[in-house]
Amino acid sequence: MNHRAPRDPHRWLRLRLMMVAWGFALAALVLAGRAVHLQWWQSEDLSARAQREFIKKVEVVPRRGIIYDRQQQELAVSLDTESVYARPLSVKTPQETGRLLAQALDLPPAQVVARLKSERPFVWIERRISPDQAEAVRALELRGVGLMTEPRRFYPYTTLACHLLGFAGLDARGLEGVEARYDAKLKGPAVLSTSLRDALGRTIHLTPAAFTNLPEGHHLILTLDRRLQYQTEKALAAAVVKHRAKGGMAIVLAPQTGEILACASYPVFNPNVFGEYPKDTYRNRVVTDAFEPGSTFKMFVAAAALNSGKIPLDRAFYCEQGEWGIGGRIIHDTHSYGHLTLPEIIKVSSNIGAAKVGQALGAKALHETFRAFGFGEPTQVDLPGEADGILRSANAWRPVDMANICFGQGVAVTGLQLVSAVAAIANGGVLMRPHAVKAVVDQSGHLVEETTPQVVRRVMEAGAARTLTQILETVTQPGGTGTLARVEPYSVAGKTGTAQKLDPRGGYSQSEYLALFTGFLPADDPKAAVLVVIDTPRGQHYGGIVAGPAWAVIARAALETLEVQPPAPGSLLVKHSAPATGRMAPPAPRDPAPELAAGRVPDLRGHSLRQVLRLAQEHRLPLTLNGWGRVASQEPAPGAPLIPGGSLHLTMSPAEGGA
Repeated sequence: MNHRAPRDPHRWLRLRLMMVAWGFALAALVLAGRAVHLQWWQSEDLSARAQREFIKKVEVVPRRGIIYDRQQQELAVSLDTESVYARPLSVKTPQETGRLLAQALDLPPAQVVARLKSERPFVWIERRISPDQAEAVRALELRGVGLMTEPRRFYPYTTLACHLLGFAGLDARGLEGVEARYDAKLKGPAVLSTSLRDALGRTIHLTPAAFTNLPEGHHLILTLDRRLQYQTEKALAAAVVKHRAKGGMAIVLAPQTGEILACASYPVFNPNVFGEYPKDTYRNRVVTDAFEPGSTFKMFVAAAALNSGKIPLDRAFYCEQGEWGIGGRIIHDTHSYGHLTLPEIIKVSSNIGAAKVGQALGAKALHETFRAFGFGEPTQVDLPGEADGILRSANAWRPVDMANICFGQGVAVTGLQLVSAVAAIANGGVLMRPHAVKAVVDQSGHLVEETTPQVVRRVMEAGAARTLTQILETVTQPGGTGTLARVEPYSVAGKTGTAQKLDPRGGYSQSEYLALFTGFLPADDPKAAVLVVIDTPRGQHYGGIVAGPAWAVIARAALETLEVQPPAPGSLLVKHSAPATGRMAPPAPRDPAPELAAGRVPDLRGHSLRQVLRLAQEHRLPLTLNGWGRVASQEPAPGAPLIPGGSLHLTMSPAEGGA
C-alpha cells in the first residue's frame, strides 16, 4: 500500500512570496544601479540642467553715456524705464495671465499668450513701458512675471542734429551717427543679473544691485553748438520749403581747427521714434552723398592756376561770346563774354573761361591740386558712412572731360569734402581734418580722450590763398553771381554753383539741379566756412538765388555764435577767438531732496533738461515744458505745497546755458 506525503498547503504561497521578494530585490538593484549611474556619470549634466531650470543669468542693458554739445548741453541722455519679462515655465495659467497682462500693457492678448507658452526659460513681454503700465503690472502680482529696470535713450530736442547724433536701438547699441561711431565709448560694460526660482515658482533676484546701479558709459562732448545747429536747420528748412525742393544740406566748419560747428540735412527724423520714419531719412547727407559740385569747383581751378604761377592775373582768356565747341561738344555760358581775366572768370562764373584756364594748366597740374584739396578720398571724419567721392585719374581725361571737370561736371564730392577744401583756403592754404567729437569724459567729468586739431597738409602757399580769397570776395560784390550771400558789414569770400543732376536715362537732366553756395567769412579773418546745398528746387534754380540767402542767414548766425564783433566804420574787423576747446565737467545738479521730503515744490531753476526729466521720473512729478536750455522759471513757485498729481510748469531759457 502506497502512502504519499501530505501536500504542503503553503508551498505556492512561499513560492509567490519568494518571487515577489526577488522582484523587489531586482527592482532595488536596478534603482540602485540607476542611482549610482546618475550620481557618478550624469551628475554634472543633471546639475547643469537644474541650474538652467532654476537659476537664470540675464544680461542687464547698460546705461549709455550722455552726448553734450560744446557748451555741455545734453543732446542725448538715458532715462531709466521698466520692462516686463516672464518665465514661461513658472506660468501655470498662460491664458488668464496673458489676458491680464495684455489689458495692463494694451497689447493683443494672442501675442502675450504666445510668448507665455514659449519653451524658452526667459522671454520679454514688453520693453520700456510707461510708469503707469509698470504700476498696473506690479499690482497684478502675477506668478512668473516680473519687472526689470532698463535705460531708454532719449533725445530731448527731438529732430535737432538728428543725422549727426543718429540713434541707439532697444539693446543700447548705437545704430546711426555718432551713436554708432562711438558706440564702444558710450555703452557701459555689460552686467549679468542672477535670479533663482524657488519651489513655488517665485523669482528671487540674487544680484538686485544690477538693476539699481546700472553701469554707465563715457560721455561725449561734441564740437557742435546747439544754438547754431538750430539756426542752421531752421534756415535750411525754410529754403527747402520756399523753393519746393526735395531736400538739402548745410554745414558750418571752423577753418583753423576743423571742428564741425553745425551739420544739417533735410528732411529730418525724430530719433526717439526712428522706426516711424523711412530708413532713407536716417543718412547724414553731408558725409554720405556724393554729388557734382558745379561751378563751386572753379575756385579750385583758380587755386591750381595760382599754385602753378603760370597764369598772370591780368592774362585774358577769350570766352567765345558764350558758346565754345570742344571734343564734339558745345560748352555754354549763361551770358556772352569776350575776354576775361582769371578774377573775372570766377566773379561771373564763366564755364568757358574756367575750361580755358584748365586747358592752359594741363590735366596733371589740375589733378594734383584737386587731390591735394582732398577730393576723391574720404576726409577721415569721425562719422560713419563717409563716401569717397569721385576723381578719376588724369590719364583718363579727354579734352572735353577736362573742360567739364573745370566747371564741376564729371567729378563728385561730398558736402564735407567741399566745405573742408573751402576752409583750407580760409586757413591760409592749410587743410585740416574735420571732426565732430571734441572730447570723451568719464562719469566724473575727467578727460579720457581729446581730439586735437590735425593738419592734413598744406594745399596752397599763404600768399596764393590770400589772393584767391580776394578773388572770391568779388563774387558777392556788385556784378558777381553771389550778391544775395552778402552779410553786411562783414566781408564774404565765396562761390556759387548750379549743377545739373544726372538723368537716370542717361546724360544730364534739363529740369533738375543742385543749387549751391559755399564760402567763408569774415574774408580777412575767417572764423566760419559754410556750405549750403538745395536739392532740386522748383522755379529758380541758380545757386546764388536759391542757396545764397540761406547761406547768409547761417553765416550771420555763425558769427553771432562765435561772438565775432562787426568792424567799426573804416577799421579792420575786431578779432575774437573761437570758442574755447578746454574741458568742462557736466554741470552739477542742485539737491531737491529736502523740499521733496517736506512735501514742498523743489527749486528747479538752473537745472538742465536731463536733470529735470530724471527728477520727474524718480519722484513721479508730472511736468509741462516750454522752450529749451535750463529752467528759468517755474509754476508753482519753489516752496509751495506739493499737491499729489499736480503738474509743474517749467519755462526753459537759453540765457541759462544756450539756445
